[in-house]
Amino acid sequence: MQIYVNEQELDAELTGEKNLEDIYQAVSDWIQENKRYILALRVDQQEVSLNRLGEIGMDDVGRLDFYVGDELDMILTTLGELDRYVDQIGTTLYGQEQVSVQDSRNLQEGMQWIRQILTSFSTIMNMELGSMSVLVPGSQGSEAIDRVLERLEKRARMFAEASERTDIEAFLEDLRSFKFFIMKLELQLRTMNARTEELVDLVADFETKIPELTQNIVSINESFSAGRDQSALETLD
Repeated sequence: MQIYVNEQELDAELTGEKNLEDIYQAVSDWIQENKRYILALRVDQQEVSLNRLGEIGMDDVGRLDFYVGDELDMILTTLGELDRYVDQIGTTLYGQEQVSVQDSRNLQEGMQWIRQILTSFSTIMNMELGSMSVLVPGSQGSEAIDRVLERLEKRARMFAEASERTDIEAFLEDLRSFKFFIMKLELQLRTMNARTEELVDLVADFETKIPELTQNIVSINESFSAGRDQSALETLD
């Protein structure tokens, strides 16, 4: 079996690993010593869930591809996953009159995952969650993201007992604020990591798209006002 890291073949011998989960852990431990992280993994050019790695023997695989990066790369990759998960929550709840028991359980587990992710980010970036703020739609100011997250967690727990459409709408309103926070944080981090030439090209590209963006911003506001949240969020992306 061949093992590649960022398209470079790894010149190392396996020592007692029995399955892909063992190899994944060994590679993860090795690169973390150099403050780098696994961003993605492909098994014979296919994406495989990490939960299945323990079921796959080494003799069944021809090639493993690890894609690794530094702390900023890891944060940006995780932010992308977080953004997609928030969209999934919004899509699931949009239009529902009540939250099912299973959806309530999944939502509470998801909120725990989100909390863990943000706590890790705050540690890496040396920032307190209480100091990170986001503009709240429909208000005149901003609010600490920690307070928004606390309300989301509380409402997710309340769904286990009872849920009305008004409760779902209140949850989605905070979810929109959280979505804005993720987008803002990702943009700031990408800007920090960009070279001067890239920033100049981005500004030039943005200038040519101002008329289209202006029209889209108007349509987002109209969609939110008319209750078409899903359409508004799709345009916002």
